Amino acid sequence: MPLIDGYGVLAGRLHSYECDNDREENGYYHCNVRVRASGGVYRCAVDLDSKQQSDGLHWRVIDLGRNSMREMASLGFGWHFLDSEPGSGAIDYLRSPELQPTESCLRAGAPAESGCSPWRYGTSMDAFHDLAGVLDNAVKLLVFGEPFRFGRGVHNIHQNQGDPRNSRWSRENGVWQDGAVCGVAGDGSLHFFLCRFKTQATKTDDRGRPL
Repeated sequence: MPLIDGYGVLAGRLHSYECDNDREENGYYHCNVRVRASGGVYRCAVDLDSKQQSDGLHWRVIDLGRNSMREMASLGFGWHFLDSEPGSGAIDYLRSPELQPTESCLRAGAPAESGCSPWRYGTSMDAFHDLAGVLDNAVKLLVFGEPFRFGRGVHNIHQNQGDPRNSRWSRENGVWQDGAVCGVAGDGSLHFFLCRFKTQATKTDDRGRPL
């Protein structure tokens, strides 16, 4: 079943950001990114909760050139619903060609290249550091996820497929509905921050269920 309140992308400019402090030093649950767009300021809740596990949260930053997904970068400010299918502008961590590692990236010791960035894991603060780099260098933001049911905002800004079949989140599994934060730099290049949780599968069927 797809996300209950739909899926889409918010386009706007960074207003501010701050993170909720965990009870543990150097820990965060959410980073609340506020984006100014048509209609006002939207709160975008990026879940960075590692569950206090050294590998509970996985993330990566993908740097794309100006030609990849350039249509999305030209979206007008505001919220845009997207169909959960290829070609609509929706993204899928496991199926979007632009988000897949190249063969040279998969080889151990390969040099850094556009789009070549391995999944990292660590503390919530480590993930926040990489997210902040995307935010601070953006002249425009694209935030993919599910809109708030009430008020202006976006959540489920992470992988939204592959949750275990018996988990509380399994009913929202689906393809072409993953969340992300994308910063558009001054030169038009795109920089994606993707995150997922250790419990989510890296291979799914055509309904987003784990294989």
